[in-house]
Amino acid sequence: MSEQLKNIRAAYLVLLDRVHLALRTQLGDVARLSQQRDEAVRLLEAAEQLQDHFPPAEFSILQQSLAAIVNSLDQARHESADPPDEPQLVVVTRKSGGRPGRPRVEIDPTFLREALALRGPSGLKPIFNCDARTVRQRALEYGIATPGTPVFVPQMQPDGVINAMRSTSTRGISALTNDKLDALLSSILEIFPTFGQRMIAGRLKASGHHVPRERITESFLRHAFVDGKSRLVARLRINNNNRAETVLITFHEARAQHGTPSRLLSGWRTTEDLGGARISGAERMWYDITHGFGMKWKNFFLDLEVNHGLNPQSSDDSYSLT
Repeated sequence: MSEQLKNIRAAYLVLLDRVHLALRTQLGDVARLSQQRDEAVRLLEAAEQLQDHFPPAEFSILQQSLAAIVNSLDQARHESADPPDEPQLVVVTRKSGGRPGRPRVEIDPTFLREALALRGPSGLKPIFNCDARTVRQRALEYGIATPGTPVFVPQMQPDGVINAMRSTSTRGISALTNDKLDALLSSILEIFPTFGQRMIAGRLKASGHHVPRERITESFLRHAFVDGKSRLVARLRINNNNRAETVLITFHEARAQHGTPSRLLSGWRTTEDLGGARISGAERMWYDITHGFGMKWKNFFLDLEVNHGLNPQSSDDSYSLT
């Protein structure tokens, strides 16, 4: 039993050093102070189980000391090492207009101007504790933001009838030819070979080109015929269009080499099932090829470039690898 008493005494000395350090450096840090408080409570509970083996005077001092530690830690959780020397800044007030409904939210114009330079209305919503539309309305009222174009613009027709024409503030679609788009995609994928459709669209947008997703997809369409049982890739081609005759030509090429299949299952779709997307067929093949085959050789060639001086632009280096 003397070993247990020694352990409690040693644990008390260690705890005392940690508490002194926490009270000097962690004021207001609730998480760390609570951790020290929990250790003090557990040590007191362990000492109470061995109360009969402690000298009465020693146990009384230990009990009072641990109680004082817990009290000091509780007070330190509500204190701050750097208390504010000025009253809290009030930037949002709510005023009632004497009519039914919610009170009007008033935002300090100077603070709102500086805040909008850093974040948009949606980002300021949790700071002002109001809706993003309210932030936008106050910015318009104070002249901080400029109103957008009207949704409908009246236009007079040749016959004298005024029609409301819908306007848009979005940027127009870029007039890129197919060859120009293919060249841009090739340059992007050469530098970032793992980019998908979203990343490619973002890179084009950053370059000032607004291109629909359909055109990006059509620029590198992959048509594949995969055996559903053996996973044999009967035919795999990259095409620049998704016409039916193009897919049919690819199918006939696969049939001429491997024979006519008993049945066909199309893996093409533009929407996902309500129960969730299902990865199968050619879609699963891309994952298998990348992780089971392509990743190995990608790492191999990258190692040759970094550590052994391989130059992928050199025809001599390319010939030596064939």
